Amino acid sequence: MNNAPSFDAVFQDIENKNILVVTTTWNKDFLAPAIEEIALHAKEEKINMAVKFCPGSLELAATIKRTIKNAEFDGVIALGLVIKGDTPHFKLVSRQTFHDLGKVALDFEAIPLINGVLTVDNKVQAEERINPQKMNKGREFSSSLFQMMST
Repeated sequence: MNNAPSFDAVFQDIENKNILVVTTTWNKDFLAPAIEEIALHAKEEKINMAVKFCPGSLELAATIKRTIKNAEFDGVIALGLVIKGDTPHFKLVSRQTFHDLGKVALDFEAIPLINGVLTVDNKVQAEERINPQKMNKGREFSSSLFQMMST
């Protein structure tokens, strides 16, 4: 069950805008349904969507920064998945990724950025959050972005 509020009622003046989804090659198969949901929602709202891949969550912020410097986007979703393992790597990747995405969001404050990096303990939690029939985080991330893009 997803307890996220519905932002759909507040979308205004978002038709024909351009969004960028930057996602990771790591866990690409897990994230595919989220990308599909974001694309479906963008199509419903008549928003143009570009997708760009980077290796992993640590590279999301730099990829976004480099891409939005040279292109016209009205909003960005950073989409990644970090699954906890038996080493401190999970904590290090999560912390640095969130810090770097926050910095990009503040450096480019005129372009809304949604942090869609999921941090989970296991693959079951990942599937629950990404599955459109369950928590549907892809739709939640696009709804959040569209609200922020509304005038």
